[in-house]
Amino acid sequence: MARLDQYKLTLRLLFEDVSSAAGLIIVLGYVGVAVIDAVYPQLIGVVSANVEIPNFSNPVPQPPTWPLHPFGTTFPGVDLYQAVMAAIRVDLWYSFLIVVGGALVGILVGVVAAYMSGAIDEVLMRVTDIFLSIPYLPFAIAVGFVLGRGLDELSLALIVVWWPLYARYARGQALSVKENAYVEAAKASGVGGWGIMTKHIVPNVLTPIFVQISLDLGTVVQTFAALTFIGFASSGPFLPELGTLISNGFPYAISAPWVVIFPGVAILIFAVGMNLLGDGLRDALDPRSRT
Repeated sequence: MARLDQYKLTLRLLFEDVSSAAGLIIVLGYVGVAVIDAVYPQLIGVVSANVEIPNFSNPVPQPPTWPLHPFGTTFPGVDLYQAVMAAIRVDLWYSFLIVVGGALVGILVGVVAAYMSGAIDEVLMRVTDIFLSIPYLPFAIAVGFVLGRGLDELSLALIVVWWPLYARYARGQALSVKENAYVEAAKASGVGGWGIMTKHIVPNVLTPIFVQISLDLGTVVQTFAALTFIGFASSGPFLPELGTLISNGFPYAISAPWVVIFPGVAILIFAVGMNLLGDGLRDALDPRSRT
């Protein structure tokens, strides 16, 4: 019950701030579109959730017309509204996979380094520093070329370069948490190191991690779309993905600007929403605002 009260307090604090409430509504709207597209895409007017349907008899982009093509069409004759709605699910799923995967690896490395200290801490943090010193986009491209150029391989490549930041956050929090009296009491009662890390340290380092996850989701969506835009992920020309949509329509951007505007705005709105929500979460989870 106490935990439920904490969730209610967090939600109330989010809605008390206009910008964080707007961010939460935007994010929930995108999540709702993704869920509906996965379960019953016809509800949002999507015929096929997994592939764009080309029209080679009229491949040149056509302007928006209501209600047939509210976003117009893009090359090659693909209904842009359906493609954008379906692409939101693809981009959100892979972005969530990348950020959460990176966070899990980073939390494991950071908490183990802080708790074990000594040589283990030194080795793990030096490895983390090496990864942090490499520009993540070129490194992700290099890793991706080694692993392959599909969307799954792209996601794995981004996880490889995304975990060090979370390792640093987790280690910093864990260093302070492990000095608390309840951790010492757990040691004295015979609880092993793994039990202390999972039951006492990890739950207490998650608050700043959640904030960082919310901020990173907006960044990863843009990064993911940018890499698919330059053709990094060759998972088929008719896969509904926002970066691929922009890439397919880019040669027509001057004569038919809607082919890049609508997918680009979809990315922009989600990134802004996640940043607003992240800022709101940071304030709502601040102990000073919860008293």
